[in-house]
Amino acid sequence: MLSLIRTLVLFFLILSSCNSSQDKFLITNIGKAQGTYYNIKYVSSSNIDYQNKIDSILNKIDQSLSIYDSSSLISQLNKDNYVVADKYLIDVYNVAYQLFIETDGYFDCTSYPIINELGFYKNKKSEYIDSLKIIKLLNYVGFDKVKLDTNSISLPDNYSIDFNAIAQGYTVDVIGHFLTSKNINDYLIEIGGELLAKGKNINSNNWVVGVEKPNDKIDFTDRFQFVVSLENKSLATSGSYRNYIEKDNIKYSHIINPKTGFSSLNSLLSVTVIHEDCIYADAYATAFMAMGLEKTLEFISNRDDIDIFLIYSNGSKLETYSSDYFKNYILN
Repeated sequence: MLSLIRTLVLFFLILSSCNSSQDKFLITNIGKAQGTYYNIKYVSSSNIDYQNKIDSILNKIDQSLSIYDSSSLISQLNKDNYVVADKYLIDVYNVAYQLFIETDGYFDCTSYPIINELGFYKNKKSEYIDSLKIIKLLNYVGFDKVKLDTNSISLPDNYSIDFNAIAQGYTVDVIGHFLTSKNINDYLIEIGGELLAKGKNINSNNWVVGVEKPNDKIDFTDRFQFVVSLENKSLATSGSYRNYIEKDNIKYSHIINPKTGFSSLNSLLSVTVIHEDCIYADAYATAFMAMGLEKTLEFISNRDDIDIFLIYSNGSKLETYSSDYFKNYILN
């Protein structure tokens, strides 16, 4: 989750551009969505502001995917074990199932009961971790048990599900499709740190964004690990360095290993993924944090659709790994 300050700094200090250029106009929409903030920039020849329609799209997605809305479709599914799904819910289900299979279960959206038990969704993080209860809840984890039948989704008893690991990335893509339908082909969409850059900025240059260092607190004097130049690409970053439980001087991340039920205790601190689609960038970033360094490197060894930048601990030192093509995006 981003603070408003982070969003503003990321896009107003890093990205410098004027608001208009000859017959082109740069429109900026900023607002709240999905428990965080969004920041959208698009280059328009008509100077039409689509914020109201974008907010309407965000509301419709919340009515489908938000676990915080008791009347949403996903809340109905978790309550009744069955729901007639809309396009949004079916879309994220299909990608979640694909990632579950591809990652051998390391990406599993039925981990919700465990994450909820640890208090990450309630902002009441448990000081005491009941290991026996976590192990018991593992009996209700397994995305292969979630069934899609035409346009309905069903869960076994005691299962529950959430798509928070891909919802923001998916929402970015949906808004991108909306802008494209309005003949807007140059835009930068960011929701909660997940972003999609299409075309060029107002100055006909690639969009430029910064990725923060994996520090507990933001250091505004030395904030960014790197700055990248993007065109027609999505970027998502996942990390274990801010959202965690600390017990007996051990930090337990909000990213859960679905195979153990406990936080992923591996050397990875931050994963940044570049992909064509933001939903996949978002999902892979989360999956790789759960998989750890070695499994991630093995996974991407034969994938030319995924570019990654990893920050990991090696004893007391921080090390980085960059896939070959990722280096081409880095400016600094």
